[in-house]
Amino acid sequence: MKFMTMVHETNRPTAEPPMELFAAIGALQAKATADGTFVEAGGLLPMEHAGAIVTLAGNSLTTTDGPFVEVKELVGGYALYDLPDLETAVQKAEAFLQVHRDAWPGWEGWVEVRGLFEAPAP
Repeated sequence: MKFMTMVHETNRPTAEPPMELFAAIGALQAKATADGTFVEAGGLLPMEHAGAIVTLAGNSLTTTDGPFVEVKELVGGYALYDLPDLETAVQKAEAFLQVHRDAWPGWEGWVEVRGLFEAPAP
């Protein structure tokens, strides 16, 4: 089953993540690639650089562009894995947060783990 993990930032101690964090994330991805579970990952730019929110409410579409100063939590990146179960996906999320703890003191956030809908084969 495929799982998506999305990292949400709630506190960013410095403007840019330290290079040690990128190295640690790269090591996690290399390990997941080697064991055949890694599908894809990517980081997202801050919304003030390239973002919009498109809303459907009351049968009307509204688009709002940045910056979004009222937003307290932003999705900073995602990863896709092909894993046997939710427990294994949670372990991947825990490892990802651990490298943040180790490499970027003061950073706070959480990882959302979601199973991907896969249409049945015809």
